[in-house]
Parts: sequence; C-alpha cells; structure tokens
Amino acid sequence: MTLLRLLCFMLLFTLAESRAAPQKTWVILNNLYKGAISFDVSASGPCLSQPLMEEWGVRDAVLARLVWDAKGCLTPQSAEQFNLKYWYRPQAQLLTLLFPTDAISPQQNGVSTSRWDDGINALFINYRLDADNSQAQYDWEHSGTDATLNLDNGLNVGPWRLRYQNTVWRDKEGQHGSYSNAMSLWRSITPLRSRLTFGDGNTSSNLFDSLAFRGASLASDEAMYPDSWRPYSPWINGYARTEAEVTIHQNGVRVYRIHVPPGPFTIRDFYPPDPNGNLEMTIQESDGTERTRLLPYSSMPNLVHQGLFSYEVAAGRYKPFHGIDRDKDRFWQSTFSWGIAPQVTVFAGLQQGEHYFSQVAGFGGNLGLWGAFSGDVSAARYTQEAATLRGKVWRVRYAKAFFTTETSLTAQLQWYPRGGHYRSLEEKITRAELLRYGWDDDVTRRALRGQLELNQNLAEDSSLSLSWQWLKSREPDAGNTGTTLSLNTTFHNVDLSVYGVYERYGKNPDETTVGINVSVPLSLWGATSNVGYITELASRGEDSHGVNVYGSALSDYSLRYDLQATHTVHRDDELSANLGYQYNAGELNLSMVRGGTRRDYHADTSGSILVHAEGVTLGQQLGSTAALVDVPDSPGMGFYNQFGSTTNVKGELLVSYLTPWRVNRITVDSQSLPENTTLDVTELETVPTDGAIVLLRFPQPIRY
Repeated sequence: MTLLRLLCFMLLFTLAESRAAPQKTWVILNNLYKGAISFDVSASGPCLSQPLMEEWGVRDAVLARLVWDAKGCLTPQSAEQFNLKYWYRPQAQLLTLLFPTDAISPQQNGVSTSRWDDGINALFINYRLDADNSQAQYDWEHSGTDATLNLDNGLNVGPWRLRYQNTVWRDKEGQHGSYSNAMSLWRSITPLRSRLTFGDGNTSSNLFDSLAFRGASLASDEAMYPDSWRPYSPWINGYARTEAEVTIHQNGVRVYRIHVPPGPFTIRDFYPPDPNGNLEMTIQESDGTERTRLLPYSSMPNLVHQGLFSYEVAAGRYKPFHGIDRDKDRFWQSTFSWGIAPQVTVFAGLQQGEHYFSQVAGFGGNLGLWGAFSGDVSAARYTQEAATLRGKVWRVRYAKAFFTTETSLTAQLQWYPRGGHYRSLEEKITRAELLRYGWDDDVTRRALRGQLELNQNLAEDSSLSLSWQWLKSREPDAGNTGTTLSLNTTFHNVDLSVYGVYERYGKNPDETTVGINVSVPLSLWGATSNVGYITELASRGEDSHGVNVYGSALSDYSLRYDLQATHTVHRDDELSANLGYQYNAGELNLSMVRGGTRRDYHADTSGSILVHAEGVTLGQQLGSTAALVDVPDSPGMGFYNQFGSTTNVKGELLVSYLTPWRVNRITVDSQSLPENTTLDVTELETVPTDGAIVLLRFPQPIRY
C-alpha cells in the first residue's frame, strides 16, 4: 500500500508539472537547432539571459563585456555592438540567431535545458543468470552446480526513478535464498542542477571518503552543467581499422559505448561517473577482433566555475556490504564548494556519526597552462573503547591535461601528523568490528600516502600508462608500495601489450611480475581471427605461458570464441574455451576449464525486458540511460548505436547506452535497409535526463 501511494504521488506530481509547462519557442543558432525554449517576451523581443547564452556556447570573454538590463536580459544596444543578431517571429514560435563564429566556443556543448527529455513511463528488468558446475578435486569438496540470478529492476514515471536490485541464489549443497542489494527512489531537480535520492546510495568522494548508506541526500549533479562549467574531462583518442564499437569500463562497470567509422577518432563528450578509477577502453572491429587499453584517470572534483556552488547534504545509516556484520551507525554530512573568484574555489564539509565528528576545509585553483591543484586538511574526533581520540590528515592534489602532447597527469599526497589517531567514519566502524574479536589494526600508524597516475598517448593506437601508490607507516611491519607500468601498441596490425607490476607489503619480500601479450590477425575459414601468445613471469610465483585463438563468426559477427592453452610451471596444464552469442533479446556465454583433475563449466545468459505503453520489448542489458527506437513494420534494421542488434518483428530496438544531459544522435545503418527501400529520416537527436528511457520514432520506410 505504501508503494502504491508513493507511485500515485509521483504520477500526480508529474501531471501537475506537465500542466504548468509554459509554451515554448523553437530556436535556431547559426543554422543549428537548439531545441524549444521558454521565453519571457517583451516589446523589445525575447529575453536572452546570461545563463542561456552560456549554454549556447558564447565565450566567457564576450559575456563579460555584454550589458544586461534590470531583468537580466541582453540589451539590444549591447547585442548590436557585438554583432549578435536575432529575429523573433511569434506567429511561427521561432527565434533565429546569428552570432559571429569567434564569439562561440567550440568546446561548449550548447544544450539548452528545454531539450532535456524525461522519457516515457516504463518498467524494465535487467537480468543475468549464472550457473557454475565444478567437479570435486578433494575429499572435503562437493561436486555440483551453483546458480545465481541477479535482477536490476526499474520503474520510470515522469522524472521519478525507482530502482531495486536483488539476487536469488542456490548452491551445490541445495541451500537457496534471496536478498536485496539496493533500493532507491530519485529524481533530478533541474532548476538546482542536482539529484534528490531516497533509499540506498553512496556519498560523494569529493571531500570525505565515499560511504554506502541508506537514507536521503540532495547533491549537485555537475553532468547537468554546460561543458565550459565542468572540471577537466579526458580526451580519448584511438584508431579503428573498420567500423567499430568502442566501449569504456570504469572499475569493471561499462559506462560508455559509441560506434565509430574507420580511421582515427577522438571522444570528447565522455564524463566518467566516478572521479577516480582506471578507465578501460575496448575497440571491437566489425570483423570481431578486439583491442583493449587502460586509460588511468582522475580529476579535480572539488573545483567549480566562478560564482557556482557544488554541494551535498546526506543523512541516514551506514550500509555495509551484504553478508558483512558491522554496526549501522547513523550519520549526516554536508559539503560545499564555492567558486569564490576567477580560477579559485574554497570548500568545506562536516560529517557527524555516532560518537564521531569530522570536518574538512581547503581551497583549490585552476593554474591554466600549469594544471589545477587543491589543498585541504581533515580533522576527526571520536570515542571508542571509552577513549576519546583525535587526528588530522593534510592533503594536496594536482591534475593536468596536456592536450598538445596528449598527456594526463594526476597526483595526490596525504600526510598524517605524528601522534594523531585519524580515522574516517568507515574506518572507525570497521575497527569496532575488530575490537569485538579482540583484534586491532594499524590504521593510525600511517605517516604518508602518495598516488600518481600518468597516461601518455604515443600515437593513434599506442599508449603508455603508469600507476604508482605508496603508503609509509610508522609501524615497522606495515606500509606498502605498488607500481604498474603498461604499454599498448599496434604495429602493422600486430597488437602488443607489455606490463610490469612491482608490489611490496610491509616486511614481506618484494614481488615483481612481467607480462607480454602478442596478438596477430590471421584469416581462418574465410573469417579473421586473432592468434595470440601470452606469458607472465613472476619473481615469487609460477611462470606461465599460453597460446590463444579468438575472433568472431557468422555474417553479423554475433558469435565470439576464445580458445586458450596455458602451461604453468609446477602445475597442471589447462585448456579453456569460451563461446559467446549476442542476439537481439540478450546474450549467452558458455565456458569450460580443464586441467589435471579440474573440470569447471560455466554458463550465463543476460538481457532486458522493457514494459511500456505500446507493449513489451526485449533487448540487451540496459545502462542507466537508454532509448526505445521504433521504425514501424521494419524488422531486421540495424543502428550504429547498438552494435550487433537489429529491430524486432515490430520494428523496435533497445539502445542500451545514452549519455544523459547531452545530445545523442541515433543513426540508422543504411546498409541494413532492404532493397528498394528508402527512409526519409535516418537520424534523430535526443537529450535524455539521467535514468530516462526515451522513445524515438522514425517514419515508416518507403518502398518503391
């Protein structure tokens, strides 16, 4: 009943918003469609406000010299002075603007808020069913099959998003059960450029460590800002031999997908959802071959544009991972960043839990050609085991992108003063669990912590990456160092990947690992496959060598295969085989590993089910923001935005990944049109809000 009332409230709220929507005017700027804008119109014409001009891409240098009237509208005299021409036709509800090209920044996205589309009301289910069968190798093991069904469910009603993730499982001993992973209700508050969330979520890592919690939060969403207002975003360069699908993963989660033509490409509109965490880019060619490289990335998330605020307010209970027994302390926290002056940001935050209080304050600056930096100090006071403890940590961060040399560099250094007992809120909660078992940790013995991420693009298809992490402790047996260096390149269609890893933990001996992967494309059975050699040399482990053959089959390359034989010193040789098939309604994978007495088999199937006003549509797993494409009575039609899938018998197709708050162009693959068929419109634009499922309806094809 509570859920029903909540859904009714969401529906009534949405209907009230739609009734209050004012009439809009179509806008064309320099022959480019900019959407339908709501204007205040007076005798002198429409009100061109400064925020609207900024979203259209007018340069800051021009904006600073323009004159605005008491209502915040551009004066006709100022527009004439800078040759900013516009014509307004109220009968046609059309505003045409002609601005000098040197007044427009090419890096400005120029998306007007009126184009933001909340999408259709819909219910969807993302599912993945995994089954693992293993044979017992020892007396204490059991043979049998483990099965897990992961469900990611969602309901969209207007701007509201209801999400629920749960898992159903059964193990080889016959035990079974289910549990909930997360449930949340949220919506974007567009006037505030923020998101309101109820339920499960994670706090921002901008100032305090990110914390999983159950409660409520209101936080700025910088993805809603124009490009010129946002912090540094990476430019990602690559080279495609054929028409290819480019996917980007961050922290193991797919966060971006795009289709690119043959030749060099540059991705400029990608904004990583997490301010920290390596990016992994995979280029899948139309012949099925794949290349993957790492793109280390970190930004300055606490810097904001002059005059802007970025904030977060959250309250609730700490939420540990499923199956971990920890205290669920109540807490609240508030953070803000303020662009107090040109290129200068000040920021601060408060966090209070049960017997815990912490605050942070600092400032940062954009140094232009010299990058960006920030410095802050965090202090914590908490009571545990009848003792009141205090501590501080000082932190400096630096980030720089050298676009001319295609280099990105980020660094961070933290200093923990001697005699302090600084702990984050989660570290304090974790220690309480250890104390119950009579244990303790050496967290407060930290002295210095450093981090460096360097990425250098050497050519269109070559890159060098360096990742270094270091912790110095005042405890003799603690502290660690980790360094990873990797090189990915292609020479005459031969892909080469070399990586080295060095690790040291406390007084344990150093460990060094070197790996080399070489992949050569060959023509086998009329199709292109890759034959690779893999070797890994470990200073304190067993060396291994292997050979693999992988590629794709079928006319649409929807069948993928990978065979690998591995020899490991002092261990049994292993043979593994993987087979994957992608179809319109999902994906199926089968794999096997055999070695000595080991016999492991795996199978999984995944996909999505979308329920909407016009029926039910099946497809690939959906990302956070997606599209339902409809080409009436046109089965078998492909789109560049959804590699390897075509429209179903009704002419519907699910496009799994769209970029929220930005222009997405959904384009028909003209080669998939039947003979003697033409389509008047082959591309549609959409600007979805976060979490939306937008409906894009193409006209029915014309047959002649």
